[in-house]
Amino acid sequence: MQAENTSPAILCFGGLDPSGGAGLQADIEAVAACGGHALPIATCLTVQNTAQASKLLPTDAQLIALQAESILQDIAIDGCKIGVIPNSEITAVISDIVRQLPNIPVVLDPVFRASRGSTFCDQTTINTIKEKLLPFTKIATPNVAELEALTSDNESLLTRATELCMQGPDYVLLTDADNPAPKVCNQLFSAQGLIKEYYWPKLPHAYHGSGCTLSSALACFLSLKTEVSMAANLAQEYTWHSLQNARALGAGQMIPKRINTRAD
Repeated sequence: MQAENTSPAILCFGGLDPSGGAGLQADIEAVAACGGHALPIATCLTVQNTAQASKLLPTDAQLIALQAESILQDIAIDGCKIGVIPNSEITAVISDIVRQLPNIPVVLDPVFRASRGSTFCDQTTINTIKEKLLPFTKIATPNVAELEALTSDNESLLTRATELCMQGPDYVLLTDADNPAPKVCNQLFSAQGLIKEYYWPKLPHAYHGSGCTLSSALACFLSLKTEVSMAANLAQEYTWHSLQNARALGAGQMIPKRINTRAD
């Protein structure tokens, strides 16, 4: 993993989830477990628990810009993870921030709705993400529904994934945990096509914050200069063990155990 005394600083944009399962808490825990230090900036406040998300309140876009400016003046940024973006104004602000950081890996986890409950952004915001953020993204980590929202209709997953790469990202890591098959198959793509498939035993429960965990871990491993297919494997392995050891803290989805879970 990382060299001794190396702790990459990962700028994390995401929502504040009061259940602690997803969003910025997931980012902070995953980045720390993988050897980094998270720099969290809240894009929104949410009303949610382990069972559902019912409300979202966007953060003031200018406040986000000021927070990022303050951090960038003080700390060298090694990587960036972007999660929930609730509107086009915040999308544009984050775009302005990441374009100032051309030499770091940017991981985009395109969260458009809660797995149970609210929609997090509208089509205008999705279009702005495509226009203003995808060109600065190293790797996007959509699930199948998110990939479909970002690409053209009536195409195969392979065609959609390569199309998404041609919009800006160097890579797409397509996750497929919702598939009922006994093994989960996640796929890494570039604009040239499928690079690698990763198979993981299907776990028995529904989990809160699995996508946040994966994308944050991936941003950390990439910031440590790990080759992309290996970084993707390490991030998935860490996430799988976090889910395997998840806890039922409420009546809904399980909460991943990200702390004290092996990151390699």
